[in-house]
Amino acid sequence: MKKSLIIFILLLFISTTLFTYGVENQITITDEDTDLGVVGVYINGDVNNRVKLLVEKDGTRYSYNLYEKDEIQLFPLQMGNGSYRIRVMENTEGNKYKTVLNKEININLQDSSITYLNSIQEINWKRDNKAIIKASEITEGIDCEQQKLEAIYSYIVKNIKYDYEKISTITSSYLPDIDEILESGQGICYDYSSLFAAMMRSVGVPTKMVKGYTDLIPNEYHAWNEVLINGEWKIIDTTFDAAYIQDSKNVDMLKTASDYNGEKEF
Repeated sequence: MKKSLIIFILLLFISTTLFTYGVENQITITDEDTDLGVVGVYINGDVNNRVKLLVEKDGTRYSYNLYEKDEIQLFPLQMGNGSYRIRVMENTEGNKYKTVLNKEININLQDSSITYLNSIQEINWKRDNKAIIKASEITEGIDCEQQKLEAIYSYIVKNIKYDYEKISTITSSYLPDIDEILESGQGICYDYSSLFAAMMRSVGVPTKMVKGYTDLIPNEYHAWNEVLINGEWKIIDTTFDAAYIQDSKNVDMLKTASDYNGEKEF
């Protein structure tokens, strides 16, 4: 009996040790690109439980779901220069999470707009994406940022329709796929803003995706963009404008700031 108990305790210790070792070595926080205003997370292999990333600074917190991928996932450090606390949280039960990794990162960017040129989890793009190739095609020969904005804006509001059925089918884990949006020719506000931001960033124009509320679409959580033109952030809402343009109605491309209340920006 005593021998069996000892064996059981040893097996329990070994399994617990292996589990801890595995978790610590499966997830890595990388700070190699903090000079670009982003932090990276790499997941090596299968993670059995749900994991989240928390990015915190000065009492403000951004939370992201993490997914198994064969590449580093990038997340913005969009709350200005200073010290950030980066945590990877693992689900234990229900809505409870424990800290798996904890890292402090300091950034001191000379130009914070560089943050909004990156490919990140919610605005995920690569040079060989069809949407990015399209952005290059429609801005070919254009050097002016305003003209790049007008070209990409015009393409999206004319070619992407709002998908009224999709909004009721997606879950909180949904992430836009810019090529799927381009090919299907439809999407929700999250899709519009992600596609627009990806295309604009790919041609060198800093662009935010903003989530919050607008008086133009009352009582609905919404997503839109802000584009840096001549040193000023301009509000662009391709979701709202597409419905007007496709119905042959006039609408102003540049929106009034007082009509928008952003809660999160990426």
